[in-house]
Amino acid sequence: MKVAKADPIIHGLLVEEQRRSREILQTLQVKVDKLPKGALNVRRKQIHGKEYRYHYLVKREGQRVVNQHVAERDVTALQEQIAEREKCRAEIRIYKQRLAYLERLLR
Repeated sequence: MKVAKADPIIHGLLVEEQRRSREILQTLQVKVDKLPKGALNVRRKQIHGKEYRYHYLVKREGQRVVNQHVAERDVTALQEQIAEREKCRAEIRIYKQRLAYLERLLR
């Protein structure tokens, strides 16, 4: 847009917002990389009339799908971490859209 280039104050604000958005995006990417990937699933088995529940983490490593057993004591912490990862991924999508919009404005 020619309006952003015509007014140096607005142009400066847009450049600053673009820089800030890139920093936040980079921080979110680092945070997401530290959190566990995958989804938490539960298997139920019935043996001799008694039902057993097994929690496991399903994730993709390359072309393979890996099932990793999760201890009962770690389930709630893992659920919170997976929820946090999904929340961060949603924010990443928003910031990528914002950066694309700012780049269009600053052209």
